[in-house]
Amino acid sequence: MVTTNFNYGDYLEDCMSSIISSPGSERVDYVVMDGGSTDGSVEIIKKYEPHLKHWQSEKDDGMYHAIEAGFAHSNAPYMGWLNSDDKLAPWAIQTVLDIFDQLPQVRWITSRFPMQATKAGVPMMTRIMPAADKWGFFNGEHIRTSTGPSTGWIVQDCTFWRRDLWEEAGGRFDRSLKLAADFELWARFMLCAELYMVPTPLGIYRVQGENKAMAAAEAYRDECVKVLERHRGVVEEDPELLSERVIYKKMMSVGLGKLVTKSKRPIMKLISYNHDKGRYEAQDQNT
Repeated sequence: MVTTNFNYGDYLEDCMSSIISSPGSERVDYVVMDGGSTDGSVEIIKKYEPHLKHWQSEKDDGMYHAIEAGFAHSNAPYMGWLNSDDKLAPWAIQTVLDIFDQLPQVRWITSRFPMQATKAGVPMMTRIMPAADKWGFFNGEHIRTSTGPSTGWIVQDCTFWRRDLWEEAGGRFDRSLKLAADFELWARFMLCAELYMVPTPLGIYRVQGENKAMAAAEAYRDECVKVLERHRGVVEEDPELLSERVIYKKMMSVGLGKLVTKSKRPIMKLISYNHDKGRYEAQDQNT
């Protein structure tokens, strides 16, 4: 697990403690990459140094360079990163560990219920992200606009994967993209493996007024569109079908799937918990 930071000392301790204090954290190689902060961040990092696999504070070549360098300091089998103004739900680490331990066929996961918090870090809302699949992704389903059909972004703080998937997809970020290198990584993951939805919140995105994804929303979307243009032809494009599938997925996610003609129901890759067996299961849902 990697956290990047640059002068976000007001939020850093909240972020770090959400990982270090979580059940399952003893199995986490936690790496903190600070870009040379001058606001007291280093003192916070030193406070938690006994819990860290590695930390450093020096100038880097941007966030994605720092994350990639951080990943190189660990060979842990499961991966993810958390920006220093965000945090994890208290159960997130143990949930991720259990799913990957129990379901070797599942290679990457994201939360069906991404959460947002106030500037003070208090959770204030969650959205439903019904499902994600290769066809929808490459037809633009996960680019949010004011007019286009979308089931929502694949949210970075809610997304985790196996190291072998990272390596198969190239083991790198496309650092020619200043904002949407995460989306470009999801594109390469989509070419390699199905994305499964987890039925509980995992990450908590803090809306603090300076979030890059919000402040530069249009530029982020523009980069995402460029990523999809690179992959034009991977799937057949059909804007009309995309609109239908988005509606159907949203209906299915709230229990209204039976109102959709069975032949038109998208198959949704979901994680569920079997109480009788006491373990997670991977399911293909089309109801």
